[in-house]
Amino acid sequence: MNKILTFILILFLSNFYSQTYSKYRIVAHSNPVYLGTDTFPTVVVSFSNTIEIKDPFTLYIPTVFSPDGDNTNDVFYIKGIGFDELSFEIYNRWGQQVFQSDDINKGWDGNYQNRPSPIGTYVYQLKIEGLITKAGTITLIR
Repeated sequence: MNKILTFILILFLSNFYSQTYSKYRIVAHSNPVYLGTDTFPTVVVSFSNTIEIKDPFTLYIPTVFSPDGDNTNDVFYIKGIGFDELSFEIYNRWGQQVFQSDDINKGWDGNYQNRPSPIGTYVYQLKIEGLITKAGTITLIR
């Protein structure tokens, strides 16, 4: 009887997953043989070296937020996938820094020196783990 190999071409090894890298391996199994039972045993014939592939990151930056106390979009957060550290700063139209954070879980609540900031457009600058530097605008509405 001829044995035909079945290849499972990129088997994800979930137990080796990290936030920024995924590990993959090619595994070759023999064809299952029906033994008259409900099971179809296979045998691993060979497997490749494991490779690491850097996962792409995704960045979510809102364009508007409304710190009006309704618990909807009251805090400006920068969120994403594929990074753990970031640093961002927010400036008003006169170039004054109104907010700064190195904590991914801390966002701007629309206040400056314990007073509500006026409605308007603010500039942010973002740095992510040496990967990117990005600047843009955020609009504060109430």
